[in-house]
Order: sequence, then structure tokens, then C-alpha cells
Amino acid sequence: MIVVRIIGGLGNQMFQYAFAKSLQQKGYQVKIDITKFKTYKLHGGYQLDKFKIDLETATTLENIISRLGFRRSTKERSLLFNKKFLEVPKREYIKGYFQTEKYFEDIKAILLKQFVVKNEISSSTLKYLKEITIQQNACSLHIRRGDYVSDKKANSVHGTCDLAYYKEAIKVMKNKFNDTHFFIFSDDIAWVKQNLKVKNTTYIDHEVIPHEDIHLMSLCKHNITANSSFSWWGAWLNQHSNKVVIAPKQWYLNKENEIASKDWIKI
Repeated sequence: MIVVRIIGGLGNQMFQYAFAKSLQQKGYQVKIDITKFKTYKLHGGYQLDKFKIDLETATTLENIISRLGFRRSTKERSLLFNKKFLEVPKREYIKGYFQTEKYFEDIKAILLKQFVVKNEISSSTLKYLKEITIQQNACSLHIRRGDYVSDKKANSVHGTCDLAYYKEAIKVMKNKFNDTHFFIFSDDIAWVKQNLKVKNTTYIDHEVIPHEDIHLMSLCKHNITANSSFSWWGAWLNQHSNKVVIAPKQWYLNKENEIASKDWIKI
């Protein structure tokens, strides 16, 4: 059996699940380990169960057996793609983030069916959903602040996308579609309202419900992402055939950007 550890915010959880699901589709027996969420409370805790996922969750006993009885525990050592994880030993406990579609792009059709909200959405989300669907060229724009600003360790790895990036992305999008309406998402929407003034804009100003906000982003015709797995998934799940996605060239401070899909615009 393969057990894949799930940890982090919802975007990270989705990458880890997608990696695990890809292994299952190759014939491995795979379960996910969510026991870390007993103590990990950041970013809303465990959220994958809001989607129509179907991988089994390892029991506590199975997790103990996996850690002690498996040949070894394998940890992703780099945030960049490593082809050795495409094929792994049949008994393994695996830890990592797996933040590139290279691990799972061949099962996209399956993931599109599984990363679907399974329960009724909130009234505030429904209101924004209706606004998005009536716009000819709705474009999500995500600004990630939170721990990227307040946590020194997170900031040293990711940094933050500056306002110049967003202004350039907005300019590019407007040049392509002069009727673009921007829907702005952020974990610090008050800061965004003060610092980024854009015409034809709706600020998503409600209590953040992670899986619902990703769903809203995916419904937009186009997307401007932060260097964040959260908006990455909003853009990746966008199924509009003519979508334009803009992502930052610099996803990590000291690593090349392998995360943005090959057909996305990087600026």
C-alpha cells in the first residue's frame, strides 16, 4: 500500500491528492493520511472532504503500520518536478507537495469530476456566482497575503507578487478583452481595496470559504493567479475553451517556475 500524507491549505491538499490519485490510476493501492490535521489548524484545516473525492483515508492503525512497517518513508526534497515519484515502491509512506501538473496531467478528466463541490454553497457565494456568470469576460484575480507577508519562513520561500505584477496583468487582460470584469479574491481584501483600484471590479468580500472560492475562480472565463496553489487550482479547473491565464514568472524566490501550465502567460 502507498500512503500519501495530506497537509497545508486547500491548494496544497489538492496537489497532494492529485498526485495520490494519479498513483492509484497506475495500479497502486493508495490511501491518504490526514492525521496531521489533528494539530494543524492553519488555512481552515482539512478541506478535501468538501469535494467529491474517493480515495480512502488511512486509519490510525494503518498509519502506524505504514510508518513502521514500510520499507521507508519518502519525502520530496525539492519543490521542483522529480520523475522518480512517477513510479514508487509498492509499500511507501510519501510526504511532499507535488506542485506541478506533470504528476497528474494525464488524469485531468478524472480530477475535474472529483474536485467538484458536493454540498449546497453558501448564499454569499451564490450571489457572486450569479454575477460571474452574467459577465461576458469575467476574470478572477487573486492576491495572496496572509502568511506570505507575516511569516518570515513562508516569505523567504515564496515572497509576494507586487502591485506592478497585477497592474501589468490587468493591462494585458484588458488589451485582449476590453469588456473584462475583474473579480478580486484575497485573504486581505481590505488591504486590496485600499491599494489596488481597478475599474469594472467586484471585490469578493465575504468570509473566505476555500473550496467555494476556488469554485468561483474556476467559473470565470479568465484568471490572474498569485504565486499560490489556491488560485492555481482556480485557473486549472477553469474549463472555458478560450481561457487566458496569467501567472507570475517568479513563483518561488529562488527557483524557476515549473508550476504554471505551459499555455499560461507568465509575466
